[in-house]
Parts: sequence; C-alpha cells; structure tokens
Amino acid sequence: MTRTITHYHQQAKHFQSLYDSVSAQQIHQDWSYLIERLTPGFALDIGAGSGRDARWLASKGWQVVAAEPAQALRELAQKSSGPEVLWSAASLPELIELPTTPTTYQLILLSAVWMHIPPSERKLAFQTIAERLATDGLIVISLRFGPSDSKRPMYEVSVAEVQQLAAACNLRTEVLSPASTSDKLGRQEVSWQTLLLKQELA
Repeated sequence: MTRTITHYHQQAKHFQSLYDSVSAQQIHQDWSYLIERLTPGFALDIGAGSGRDARWLASKGWQVVAAEPAQALRELAQKSSGPEVLWSAASLPELIELPTTPTTYQLILLSAVWMHIPPSERKLAFQTIAERLATDGLIVISLRFGPSDSKRPMYEVSVAEVQQLAAACNLRTEVLSPASTSDKLGRQEVSWQTLLLKQELA
C-alpha cells in the first residue's frame, strides 16, 4: 500500500479535482436511498480522498471520521470540510490511527478502496472493519473492475471473495448493482459493483 499512498500524496491536487468533479449522489446512487432511511450516527469513511463523501454524509447529519493516509490529500480535504468531519491518517489493514472514540460505527464506507488492498492483507482488513461495525450497522463497499495502474497498484476483486470474508465475520452480503455499472468519471475500461454488508441475524 505504501506506493499507492505515496502516489495519492504526490498527486493530491489532481485527485482532489478529479474526485470532486462528480457529486457523491452520482457516485453512490446505488445505495444513497438508504441514507434517507437511516438515523444519522457515526460514519467511518475509509480512504476518504478529497472528502467528497465525508462532506455529503455530514450534510445528512452524520458525525464522520474520515480516514485518509495520503497526507497532502488529507490536508486539502480538511480545508473543505466542517467540524462534523474528524480526519485521521489511519489506513487498512489495521486502522491503527483511528480515534479512540467512537469505538463502532453505524455506517462504514469503502468507496474505490478495496482494489488497493493486497490479497494477503484482506482477511485482516476485513476483520478490522467488522470489529468497528455497530450491531445494527451497514458496510458499503464498491468493487472496481478494470486495468491496474502501475503508480497505484490495483488487485483483482470479486463478489465471491467479499462474500467469503464477510461470512467468516458473520456478515451477510447483498449485491446492490450489476458488475457492469459504468464509471462515473467516463473511463470506458472501468466498471463498478456495489455491495452492502450487515450482521447476520441470530
């Protein structure tokens, strides 16, 4: 992950402009309807990037912890967010630098993040995420399909892998969109799929 984080740090202004060129509502249209149904609580935005999604959640009444390990990108994002967003340098697989409170979150978002996690670190990463999920909480993960980038390596992802990791943590997976969902930044070779995870009922 070090090379990926370094690239986002070095190209912070580019990625801030890129990510803020589309709205959170556009990016998250597959599940944004859920936000209107949930009582706002604590949200954890892992790989928060430009802060676009953290600001959106905060505008809906959520108290957001935004975890972004790329220092320059995080600093730019902090300038455009209010006190409802608490910024952290924490990164997967262990999220060591998260604040001590809250201990759990009603919503955990991994938008355009999972493909950056090396397969060897995914079991630990998933366990870490599951431990931070409130009993009645939701996890939203977007899966990216398309070519990798040598400057910010991306690894193969699949619904089956997430389902297996989720089941080991007693989480149920729902597929919210087809695998062919088009890229909102207009990249023809890239597509996405959105998954929703929550605890299995006893």
